[in-house]
Amino acid sequence: MRFNDLDIYNKSLNNIILKSIQKELNKNNFIFSSTVKKLENNLLKKVGSNYSVTTGSGSDSLTLSLLSLNISKEDEVIIPSFSWLSVLESVLIVGAKPIFIDTDLNTFNIDILDLKKKITKKTKAVISTSLFGRTCDLYSIKNILKKKKIILIEDGAQNFGSILKGKNSLNVADISCTSFFPSKNLGAYGDGGAVFSNKKKFIKTIYKLRNHGQSKYSIASTDRPGLNSRIGTIQASILLEKLKKIKSKISKQNILYKRYQNFFLKENIAGFPLYRNSSKIKDSYSSFNIMVKKRNKLISIFNKNKIPFKVYYPRPLYKQYKLKKKIKLKNTEFLCKSIISLPYNDLSKKRFNLVLKKLKKIITKDRKIFFEKKT
Repeated sequence: MRFNDLDIYNKSLNNIILKSIQKELNKNNFIFSSTVKKLENNLLKKVGSNYSVTTGSGSDSLTLSLLSLNISKEDEVIIPSFSWLSVLESVLIVGAKPIFIDTDLNTFNIDILDLKKKITKKTKAVISTSLFGRTCDLYSIKNILKKKKIILIEDGAQNFGSILKGKNSLNVADISCTSFFPSKNLGAYGDGGAVFSNKKKFIKTIYKLRNHGQSKYSIASTDRPGLNSRIGTIQASILLEKLKKIKSKISKQNILYKRYQNFFLKENIAGFPLYRNSSKIKDSYSSFNIMVKKRNKLISIFNKNKIPFKVYYPRPLYKQYKLKKKIKLKNTEFLCKSIISLPYNDLSKKRFNLVLKKLKKIITKDRKIFFEKKT
């Protein structure tokens, strides 16, 4: 059994994708092709923003977004303390000062009350990460920042396809980024990413920066250094086919999340955000994560029973890259010690039922591993 059964999903699309790849091989045009442009246009239609640009990865999307703001060493960028490395990495690369905020245990996203406390005159931007396919309260964050003219960058790497108040979640912030890493909602067969915005000035700058600062293949057109961050034609052709199936994929993820939730609720187990799907919000649920009392013990049992798992994330971001920050954010520290991610992402019904069967035995034998619902 695998943690993510991408073999099942990718296999179902193999014939179509192989035909698409063969077409591109015959064209022999692998960088900045019409296929890449078609992907950008189709992504625009899906997201609903005015402008989009593809990049080499989700991480590059964040870095390029910050570079487009002309950030200096004196500027502060507020980021989650509980997230993947790319969020912090992008801030360090551009030379800004990262300011860490605590986590809301009900959503695993940023604590908006703590965000308000951390804003200063030096705050240039805020990066919000919508973790595990659960959208941040982007409108509340945007309203807070708008008054202070602070840019909101949404890290939607794990959240492609979510809807917030009738709009795609990647069409709310000033700049929105996503990733096409293979395990993401819209995953390529390698790295890739994209940036979305309704403000032309941001995308125009990022468009140049992703190609060494060039507007085209002409050294004469460069005015500042950029990155080599371009998605290739082959990956674009794969994503075009997968984009057609994204609605169905997210629907299956919703079903899987609800099945996990219903199982744990029936067992009187707590420790995970409840399913949300209403007229105001439709999440994409890219993974299922639960907090437990005794994670090490559960991991030992999982290993013995050959149940795959992941820990997203074992360390707060302020404890990464040898920052030596004297910070200890209560919720983030607790989450890093207690969270565990269960098998997910196109998990077959047979394999999923096997996981539930084994979880049932674990709960029956030792409920003290888990947090129980308060009655």
